[in-house]
Amino acid sequence: MSAAARPDAETAAQLLAALERTGPRPVLAWYGEAGRIELSGHVLANWLIKSLGHLHDEIALEPGETVVLDLPAHWKRLVLALAAWALGAEVTVLVRDSADPQEEPTVPATAEEPRVVVTDRPGSELADTADEVLAVQAVSLAPRYDGELPPLVHDWLTEVRGSADQLGIALPAWAGPAPAEPTGAAAQPPRLLVDADGLPVLPQVLGALLAGGGIVGPADLVTERRAQEEGVTGRA
Repeated sequence: MSAAARPDAETAAQLLAALERTGPRPVLAWYGEAGRIELSGHVLANWLIKSLGHLHDEIALEPGETVVLDLPAHWKRLVLALAAWALGAEVTVLVRDSADPQEEPTVPATAEEPRVVVTDRPGSELADTADEVLAVQAVSLAPRYDGELPPLVHDWLTEVRGSADQLGIALPAWAGPAPAEPTGAAAQPPRLLVDADGLPVLPQVLGALLAGGGIVGPADLVTERRAQEEGVTGRA
């Protein structure tokens, strides 16, 4: 495992700049319910910018406030976590019981009564504790939340599309984990095979993206042949 770099308040701005430099090249390949989904640097940057605008303008998320992510592993969960940390928020990622994914998760005491809950089950007891609830369908090609929404719950996918494509806010200090220094050949941008959506190994994911590389996941759905075709250089 590579060593973690020193925390940098400008990590979010550096990440967006790195994604824009990567441009049309793929930075994220996701194997899920819709088969293979690929996001280029431009596309992932756009998702982040729109998410930042929505969380800032519509949800009024402030630095230091708590965001709880009650979602299965998905690239949308990764995007929302990155956006929340970029706005200085504290992020709690709940781990679901794989044997019973509908069971209410245990919420750490530090995340009780969160400011924002992002979830695919907006009628849960956890959602009732939040000031703002964002309903998210963890399906790559879903046009909206596929279910009944309780009053005042936001359909994130529908709303975020209306956010600006250009970043119109000054970002506070980055509140997430520090990036790790990439390992491997310096001449080749790292392309890492990751468990889940990369959140369990976020320092390595950030290091790869900042270096102009990318990620492929979830690892349990990526065969050795697929990894070779994706140009995977290592595993985080």
